[in-house]
Amino acid sequence: MKIRTAYELEESIRHDITWRKKEFTTLKFMVSTKRKHERVILLKAAITLLYSHWEGHVKHCSLVYLNYLNNIGCSFHKMKDNFLLLSVPDKFKKGFSFNNIASLAELMEYLNTPQTENFKVKEEYVIDTDSNLKFHILLNILQQLGLETKDYELKEHFIDSKLLKCRNAIAHGSILNDQEIEDTYNEIENELLTMIILFQNLIFKAVNNKEYLRDAC
Repeated sequence: MKIRTAYELEESIRHDITWRKKEFTTLKFMVSTKRKHERVILLKAAITLLYSHWEGHVKHCSLVYLNYLNNIGCSFHKMKDNFLLLSVPDKFKKGFSFNNIASLAELMEYLNTPQTENFKVKEEYVIDTDSNLKFHILLNILQQLGLETKDYELKEHFIDSKLLKCRNAIAHGSILNDQEIEDTYNEIENELLTMIILFQNLIFKAVNNKEYLRDAC
């Protein structure tokens, strides 16, 4: 599907978040009604599932944003530098070598010459969550898209030492004590949906204010 307007972008993102919110709500209700021995097992499943919504929505929003930029006919030279950098891997993948001075000279000329062609990248090649959306991977995606990072910088410990640590331990079959599982779930319930919505709001703001342009509104 081609995303050509801000409305289509918002509709795609809102559609994606709607079913994710329903699963957050359903899981919360299910957890609250279970007895202790059932609750711990459900919490482990919930942590894994809720993490998938975190990674899934961040990836969906990112791909939709790039799809939108691919289809609005904006030239590279009007856009901020991070978007030109996104084109480098595909443009120089054939025969390029960091040990070859001719390759480096070609790259330098490309980056220093105003590129009048329209923005076009292969969305799925640009955005890579590595199936493990750690803080440094999230930070890279934010920087690739030219989005603000400061709010997520405050969540680094939660992302890496709570969410990812517990999710990965569960996914790999490691033993965790019941209290750690309980505490992690409670933090996820309090923090994660807000973090997910923050990401989509950064996208909405970038589109509405044309923050991808050198001279944004």
